[in-house]
Amino acid sequence: MLARPVLPIRFLLLAAVAALIAAGASLALATPARAQFAFGSFATQGDAQAGWVNEPNSPLGSTEQQSIGLFVNGTSASDFSDAARAIFIGVPGPPPAAPPSFDFKVFTIGGSGGSPRLAIRFTDGGRVELRPVSLEAGVWTHVDGAGPNWENRGGACGDLLAGRTYAELIDCHPGAGVTGVDVINDSGWLYPGGFQLLVDNISYGGQMVSAPPPPVLGETVGLARVSGQVIVRYPGRRRHGQIVRLRGNSTLPVGSVIDTRRGRVRLESSRGGKRRQRGVFRGGTFKVKQTRGLGGLTDVVLRGGLFGCSAKASGDVHAAALTSTRRLWGRGRGRFRTRGRSSSGSVRGTKWLTIDSCKGTLTVVVEGTVMVRDFTTGETIPVKAGHRYFASAR
Repeated sequence: MLARPVLPIRFLLLAAVAALIAAGASLALATPARAQFAFGSFATQGDAQAGWVNEPNSPLGSTEQQSIGLFVNGTSASDFSDAARAIFIGVPGPPPAAPPSFDFKVFTIGGSGGSPRLAIRFTDGGRVELRPVSLEAGVWTHVDGAGPNWENRGGACGDLLAGRTYAELIDCHPGAGVTGVDVINDSGWLYPGGFQLLVDNISYGGQMVSAPPPPVLGETVGLARVSGQVIVRYPGRRRHGQIVRLRGNSTLPVGSVIDTRRGRVRLESSRGGKRRQRGVFRGGTFKVKQTRGLGGLTDVVLRGGLFGCSAKASGDVHAAALTSTRRLWGRGRGRFRTRGRSSSGSVRGTKWLTIDSCKGTLTVVVEGTVMVRDFTTGETIPVKAGHRYFASAR
């Protein structure tokens, strides 16, 4: 096994990410009532991306042709700042008696550098980790948790007890409960220029995850990166909310903020039961909102980009406020509604642009019809293709 270098900066960075995940994981997706083991969210740090990606050659046991993709891009052998993680929910309580396991595929031959690894975190602050020793390119490899591939950090056994079995290391944390389970790739330092891996069939407590969950009305939506750079911030205070650079697709909790200023995404939400609706958005930052009622109406709320709107109408500050804008292109069918500062627009098989400024909100319709609700006048105006409507701020 190729040992990872023990450097203070590396442990500080990993500790920071672990603290972020511990604080934010409970904010991502609500744990099911039966505490069913399931995919929860992604988190990335530095030059990294994560998401569910299409994989036609899925391993045996996978229910769909999708696998978790964890991508990191280290710049040198001393670059330890990049990490990509898949975080799971439904794990609180005692550790399972049966050892966890997972399948993975890489595209590089050599030492693992500790990635991918499955980490189980405990209430005593310690953790145990399951990892492969070496990598074989282009094939699915099963990491059987029943073997001596486990390492321990913290608890009654101290730090870095390696080459032990799951049962041996669980005894290092007597009486401790599980606080989190995640799968990690942070070995970009070992393969500068890009290190990507796929993970599938994650087994924990007799349950297996091999595909992302579908959107749930009023709780979650599906998001797929179509092109460009897409950054997602999960709900929660800014310093605790998880951030991910998305590659592929993911299930997100309602309340997530999506930055598509340099990219394009496809948003899928539930209309109740098995019914779905989809829209494509680009060129702006927005927050997704949905309630259980209103027939699946999904609100896309413009965020960021405005400066000084509350400033007094005088001097350069006001001039800057009048020229400050935020915008978002949308195209879709179903019950979507964009919301700006001075109006909202409900769509009907539409391609449209929403532009916000301190002066008001402009809706430009390219295809279909948008029903614009003017917050100042209280009126609802149908705006058809080739037309626009400007709602003045109060």
